[in-house]
Order: sequence, then structure tokens, then C-alpha cells
Amino acid sequence: MKPVLPATEYNGLYQAPADFAPLRRAVRNAGLCWHVVDLQRARGKRALFTAFAREFAFPATFGGNWDALADALQDLSWRTEPGRIVLLRGLDAFASAAADDQAMLQEILAATALYWSGRKRLFIVLASEDAGWPAWPQS
Repeated sequence: MKPVLPATEYNGLYQAPADFAPLRRAVRNAGLCWHVVDLQRARGKRALFTAFAREFAFPATFGGNWDALADALQDLSWRTEPGRIVLLRGLDAFASAAADDQAMLQEILAATALYWSGRKRLFIVLASEDAGWPAWPQS
């Protein structure tokens, strides 16, 4: 079955489908961006900020704190894609090492998805491991 390209009403945080390759192809074929943020070795917020800054190519002025992460994810003016899906890898390992930081990250990502919904831009976050998030609705 060919995946349906998600619309902004799907913006939010979800458990990734078991086979996300068809979704990734559909996203890329539509000119959207597929990000992979690997948190497998991240054990605190500094490593998390570095992983996001690297994947999203944050400007050199990125402040490396929670407010700066939220601001950067809700700006993205240096990115040309009209929307994005973010796959988080290693979120379970990160949560085990830094539960409070994982909770703050989840809050920022949910707020970012809502922000982009209001602007009719796709922003979906998928966790590759069980994060207690709802299942991807197109699974």
C-alpha cells in the first residue's frame, strides 16, 4: 500500500511505524524534509542540543539551551523545505539517562508541532522506540 502523504492535521508526536521507509520516500518525493536526530549516545541536554543543531543545520548563533531550541525549531527560516518529519532514534536511551530533559524535549516538540500547524506547515515527530506516544495513524 502506498503511504498517503501526511497533512498538517497530523502534526504532532507519534510512535514510528514498524516500516517507515515508504513514508520517508513519500516525504522526500514531495520535496519535504526527513530529519533523523540520533539520541542513542546523548546523556544530557548538551548532547541533545548538539544533535538537533547538527541535523537541522542551526545557525552559528544557536544558544544551546531550551529557549534557543524552541526558537530555532519555530523559525527554520534558513531551511527551504515546506515541511518536515523528524525521526528520533534512541529516545528511550536518552529518557533513561535524562528523564527530565526528555520531558522538556517532548514539551518543546509538541509546542513546535502546534506552532507549525497554525502556519499550515508539516511538522511531525516520530519516535523509533516506544515513547508512550500514540501510534502513527497511517500504520
